[in-house]
Amino acid sequence: MDHLKPTPLWTLVANIKENIRHGEEKLQTRIGTKQFSAGTKVYIIDWFAGMCKDITVIGLSRDTKRLITIVIRAEWVENLRVKLCYTPTVCSTITAYFDKEESGMQRYTERFVKEMFIGIPQWNEPESI
Repeated sequence: MDHLKPTPLWTLVANIKENIRHGEEKLQTRIGTKQFSAGTKVYIIDWFAGMCKDITVIGLSRDTKRLITIVIRAEWVENLRVKLCYTPTVCSTITAYFDKEESGMQRYTERFVKEMFIGIPQWNEPESI
């Protein structure tokens, strides 16, 4: 029965911020994002390191309560932490995402996750009030 147990994967976990600034000059705020409620746990699985703004996440949708994979702004997440993921549906979604690449899961390692953990908080500018 060991073949039925999913292999845990190292993931970068975060929560969606409660108040997110948007609009021109970021004067308006909204609770959560259009796709995720405030406080929703998301798994950050990829980033666009050259652009320093966007991340690919997996999380429960606000509307359908199903797992979705979507690109969002890095500034919309908080409370980043590195954890092992044991949830079978999340692990299989991560595997399916990276299987589309030529190198497959070889790029998604604990080292890659830790690099994102160090790099992503540096992108977020401190909010000035």
